Formats: sequence, C-alpha cells, structure tokens
Amino acid sequence: MDHLLAENYPQFDYQLLDTGKLQKLEQFGPHRFIRPAPQAIWPKSLCSAEWKKAEGEYKYFKGKDTGGEWKFFTQTPKDGWNIQFHNLFFKVQPTGFGHIGIFPEQALNWLWIIEQLRQLNGTKIQLLNVFGYTGASTIAAASAGAHVTHIDASKASVTWARHNLEISGLGDRPVRWIVDDAMKYMEREHRRGKKYDAIIMDPPSFGRGPKGEVWNIENMLSQFMKACQNILKDSPAFLLFTTHSPGFSALTLENMMRTYFPAHKSGNFTTGEMFIPDKSSGLNLPNGFFARWVAGRNK
Repeated sequence: MDHLLAENYPQFDYQLLDTGKLQKLEQFGPHRFIRPAPQAIWPKSLCSAEWKKAEGEYKYFKGKDTGGEWKFFTQTPKDGWNIQFHNLFFKVQPTGFGHIGIFPEQALNWLWIIEQLRQLNGTKIQLLNVFGYTGASTIAAASAGAHVTHIDASKASVTWARHNLEISGLGDRPVRWIVDDAMKYMEREHRRGKKYDAIIMDPPSFGRGPKGEVWNIENMLSQFMKACQNILKDSPAFLLFTTHSPGFSALTLENMMRTYFPAHKSGNFTTGEMFIPDKSSGLNLPNGFFARWVAGRNK
C-alpha cells in the first residue's frame, strides 16, 4: 500500500488551517469556515482567536453524524466565489449538506489524472467520470485532452460542473454532461456497445437518482463494479476508485478492482488514504481512501 506524501500536496486557493476536537478550520480563497472532522480527535493547535475568525460553522444535528446546518457570523457571497487550482478554477459555496463544492483531499488525484493523460501523448482517451459531483476530476481530465462523459444524478451538481469548465476557459473541450442514475446509464451504454479507456469512480455511501432510485454502497457496489467492467475497453488506460464510506478501506477498494477488472494480470496498483495536510500541526487529516490502476506505465 502506498500512502500519498504530504510534501506532494499542491498549493492552491485552499488551506486546512487547523484541526482538532472533531473540527477543522478551512480557508477557501478569502473565506474561512469551521466544519466537522470526526477523525480529528487530537487537540487544536491554533488559539481560539484564530478559530473565531471563521465566517461560518457547519454543525451536525445533535446526536447525529450526518445532517446539520450552517450558522454564519458574517455575510458571504450568496452566489459563491471562485478559487484557483493551478490553471483551473472552481466555484465554491456552502451547501445545505455542509459541503463547499470541492473535496480538497482529492487534489493529488486531480494531478494524477492530468499526469496519466499527459503520458498518453495526446491520445483521445474516452473517460467516464461516475458520480462526478461538481466536476473537479472532469475538468482536470478535460484540461489534459480527454474526451469526458460526466454523470451525476443531481442536475444542480452537473450545472455547477459545467460552470466550472467554463470559468476554467475550457468550454470548448469535448465533455458530455449526463443527469441520470449512474447504474441505469452504464447499463444503457453497455447495450449500445460503448466502451471507455478510463473510468473515475467516487460512489457515495447513500444517494438517490433523479427519479428516486436508491443507491446504497454496501448493497450495490458489486453490481456497480460489474457495470463498469462491462463498459471498460479490453486494454484500458487507467482507473481511479475513491470513497469516503465508513467501514471501507484502501484494501477493500483494491480487492474490488482486482475482482472485477483485469488489472491483476498486468499494470500497476497504488492504494492508500486520501488526506489534507494541516498547516498548523503538521499532521495529515485522513479523509477517505483511493485505489489507482495504470496499464503497464508509471504509477
């Protein structure tokens, strides 16, 4: 198992300022927020005065570890604001689920996607991003020349992702935007004989499709992996599988990929924990797991 190195984590318009006592203090461009961090069981490093500079705080409802509400101490832009990641731009904005619009622990994966595509020397890779959310991985892939199909059940998320592509100056890149239940869409692609060179998978623990379809990762992951297998080319380029689901591990992801994809016969695996470096303590805040596979090239 390979763990990503903190010194490789890219600098961009996001910083994890401090963690501790089950919370994290984050800076998104000019705005600072407090959000829950259930794994941050250590003491905080910064003084309370620094934490009090936050413009808003998201708290879980009492007695629960999901679902909550924001409390804002100052007014933030109601339509969000943009942050920069290398030459890409993402709109960020507090949402009702406690999200801000990006998952910063994925930053090293965005760079990895770009690097894999650059190593393919401009080959027109057909890439599928399943559960694509607001499109950070889609935009990273499009910036490096991939032909991307982005699918998410949320129309609002897909609209947000399209906006991110536009503000990154990539509006003319070949991206197909699909609002649909992921399983149903992949099954239709299989019937149509469509195949992809690369698949990015970030399934949620639980979700609903646009017509009320229920997704539960424990019950549906095997079916999902089989659907991905059916639309993957015989000689694929790469795969990326990430999850934030409690009870899973990097080894779980690797085992699923070895079971459903031909990667165990050739190519390279890397697996590990996703994290965000804490600027104050020097610790790394764990936040999910990843498994990557590359076809006989560099990791």
